[in-house]
Amino acid sequence: MNPVSPGFGGAPRRRRWWWAGAVLLVLALGAAGVAWKKRQAPAPASAPAAAARVMEVAQADLETVRREAFGRLVPLSGSLRPAEWTVVKSKVAGELSVLTVREGERVARGAVLARFDDRDLQARVAERGAVLEAARAQLALARKNQASSAELLATGFISRNAYDTVASNLAVAEANLRAAEAQLEVTRKALADAVVLSPMAGIVAERYARPGEKLPVDARLMWLVDLSRLELEAEVPAADIAALLPGQAVEFTVEGFEGRAFQGTVARINPAADERSRTLKVYVLLPNPDEALKGGMFAKGTLRLSVGREAVVVPQAALREENGEAVAWVLEGDTVARRAVKLGARDPGRGVVEVLDGLKPGERMLRASITNVAPGARVRLVGAP
Repeated sequence: MNPVSPGFGGAPRRRRWWWAGAVLLVLALGAAGVAWKKRQAPAPASAPAAAARVMEVAQADLETVRREAFGRLVPLSGSLRPAEWTVVKSKVAGELSVLTVREGERVARGAVLARFDDRDLQARVAERGAVLEAARAQLALARKNQASSAELLATGFISRNAYDTVASNLAVAEANLRAAEAQLEVTRKALADAVVLSPMAGIVAERYARPGEKLPVDARLMWLVDLSRLELEAEVPAADIAALLPGQAVEFTVEGFEGRAFQGTVARINPAADERSRTLKVYVLLPNPDEALKGGMFAKGTLRLSVGREAVVVPQAALREENGEAVAWVLEGDTVARRAVKLGARDPGRGVVEVLDGLKPGERMLRASITNVAPGARVRLVGAP
């Protein structure tokens, strides 16, 4: 057997490997070219701009930015309380026999509210009456003795000292009569006070006693309130007090009466400021003729201090809050644009807010109740203008 040289068959094997590598290189370059063309080709639009979503909104869904007079406002808030109220107390000590009214009942001025057991008082009136009669008899006798003594003194039958004694007894009898009359009057008044009368017209808000209790003088019986006028006590910064005067109008909203506005006036202003908060108490009077409002309800008010300047304002209902920022959706032609808005003072009574930056008078906005709004969305108005 002839030996095979080391180079036998080596050259054809190397040529086959070279051609295989060349083919692989061509295929890789072709795949890379196809991928590059795909990247350079424009991506098909998901939807043409002309085919963007169209929102149909009514004129009632739009608000207009406007310029108008806008005053400096001071917010007020607090609980309402009756302007007129009283706590009825006992004027005599004794057993409470009857309470004629209960909570929520209306009473007239002078109406009977309660009665105390007055048997002891009636006996004392009779006793004081007897004392008064005795004092009158003593006075009559002293006057007779004085007249007789005066005649005897004139004839010299008695001394001057004896006459002075008789005259002194007359003066004592007169004083005793006056004391007896006063004591009888006091006892009669106590007997009258055993019947408790209403000092004012109003409604019984609370009873503090029950029939059968033995009460001392000045014991609390019941609480009466007059709801025809309510009062709000609010604190105002001292810096605003200079522009505040009694009689200024205050607009109110009351919890539980949404959509209804109430009007009040500044009744009085406390003359001393609180040293810690630097605020003064302001008392606002709120007429309540139908007595719809009750004591203890929470009220929010707005005090307008001045109306001397103009401002750009928008309805509060047209603004949204997104991540702590005030946002408005404004119509620019037939499309919607998102605007960040810088706000100033608010007027809760009219439901408007001052705009410091971001909007111009005359621009129209979507109300905050319109949802699913996107920038660039087209809008078509429907309904009557």
